[in-house]
Amino acid sequence: WPLQTAAFFITPKIGVHSTRYRLDKQALGVPDNITRSVPIASVDSGVTFERPLDWFGMSLTQTLEPRLYYVYIPYRDQSRLPNFDSARYDTSFAQLFTENQFAGGDRINNANQITAALTSRFIDAETGMERLRLAVGQRYYFADSKVTLTPYDTLRTKTLSDFLASVGGQVNRSTWLDSLYQFNTELNKTERYQMGVRYAPQTGHVASLRYRYQRDT
Repeated sequence: WPLQTAAFFITPKIGVHSTRYRLDKQALGVPDNITRSVPIASVDSGVTFERPLDWFGMSLTQTLEPRLYYVYIPYRDQSRLPNFDSARYDTSFAQLFTENQFAGGDRINNANQITAALTSRFIDAETGMERLRLAVGQRYYFADSKVTLTPYDTLRTKTLSDFLASVGGQVNRSTWLDSLYQFNTELNKTERYQMGVRYAPQTGHVASLRYRYQRDT
């Protein structure tokens, strides 16, 4: 139920994910028909503040956008369910605002968590181009994870996700910059970072350069 004005939004959401498997040639003692129903509730909310700004003679509009996202999903035992196509999502800003940390429908995580993020944009008042975007975000877990892809996966027990920071923007009409930094708050180590530039002078002509680093990989 989206509720939105020019300054803020709040979106409460409730649903049920229901699945039924009809399987052949199961192992001894494993049923052929398996069902799973999981209720999912979430609330997404945010506010946008803005002000005019003069930056080196350039007329800009600066925004400040705090956002909170809460998700609750009760635990369901899925150890007997097959895994045809589920995989864990990679860590990203988009993943911080998703209900399920698994792609595909064979696994649905339990959740009692809240994500907090803060974004600031510098928008060209004349052209509407997003000259600069700064964002930080992190998720807080009120409960440990209990659902894994395989019986041998390690369960998450930490209360904070990795800290994410991002910087990007459009330098001019044909050049874009972006970067992402991920910090492991449990180990106090940089988990990964990436930086990229994309140049598109005209339709059908694109050149890009990207550097990526990931710890122990």
